[in-house]
Amino acid sequence: MRDTGMSGIGMSVKRLEDGPLLRGQGCFAADFNAPGQVHMRVVRSPVAFGRILAVEIDDAVALPGVLAVWTIADVDDLPPIDFRMTRIEGLAPYRQHVLARDYVRYVGEPVAVVFAVDPYVAEDAADLVFCDVDELDAVLDPLAAPSAFKPDTMPGFLSEPAVVRKGYGDLDAAFADAHRVIELEVKIGRHSGVPMETRGALAVFDAARDVLTMYGAARCPTTTATPSPACWAAIPRGCNCRKAMSAAASASAASSIPKTCWSAPPPCASACR
Repeated sequence: MRDTGMSGIGMSVKRLEDGPLLRGQGCFAADFNAPGQVHMRVVRSPVAFGRILAVEIDDAVALPGVLAVWTIADVDDLPPIDFRMTRIEGLAPYRQHVLARDYVRYVGEPVAVVFAVDPYVAEDAADLVFCDVDELDAVLDPLAAPSAFKPDTMPGFLSEPAVVRKGYGDLDAAFADAHRVIELEVKIGRHSGVPMETRGALAVFDAARDVLTMYGAARCPTTTATPSPACWAAIPRGCNCRKAMSAAASASAASSIPKTCWSAPPPCASACR
C-alpha cells in the first residue's frame, strides 16, 4: 500500500518549471542587459590542487576591448566567502577567497576575472591568461586516514578539517539492544545538473541612489544579497537582489561583480563558465 502521507517515495512529482520553458518564456542571464554594460569572464584552475606560482595577464590586458583583468591582488581586501547557513567550528580558515590566493584547491576554482566590452572579447582574453601552477598531490581517496598537508604545502591545514556527526538519544544503548545491526558502505558517483545556461548574473549600480541591483537565479535571494558585510561596505544604501533567471549566480560572481560596479560605473554582466 502506497504511503500517501508526507513521503514522496514512489510518487510522481509534478514539475512546475516546464511551462515557461516549453513556451519559450524562460528567463536567463543573457536576457538581461543594461546600457553600456561590461562583460566578465572567469579564468579557472585546470588542476585539482597546486601552488600558484604566477598568473600572467599581460597578453589578456593588451587585447583590444579588454577593460581590466583582476587577480587576487585586486580583491585581496575582500574577506573569504562566508558560510551561508551552518557554521562548523574549525572550518573558518578553510573558507574560499573570491579569487584563489596562493593555492588552488579544486578544478575550476576561480583564479582571475576578465572584463571586456562584449562577451566574445572577454572569452578570448580569458584564454590568454596563463596560470603557472605547481601541481601537488590531491586527496583522491575519500576513505584515506586524515592527515596534515606537508609542511611546505598549506602548513597547519588538514585533509579532513572537521567531521559532522548528528544523532539523538542514547546511541550506544540503541545499538546494544538492537535485534540486528546492518552496516552499509555507500558510494555515490559524480552527479551534476544539466542547465540550459551556465551560471550568470547582472549587477547595475545606481550612483545617484547608492544602490546596487543584482539580477540572478538564487534560491536564497536574501542570502545572496548579503555574502559579506565587507563586500557591500562601499554601497551605503544597500543592495537589491532580484530572483529572475533560470540559472544561478555563483558566490564568486556575487562578490566580484559588486566590487566591479563600484570600481567602474558601467553595469557588469557575468558568464561564470
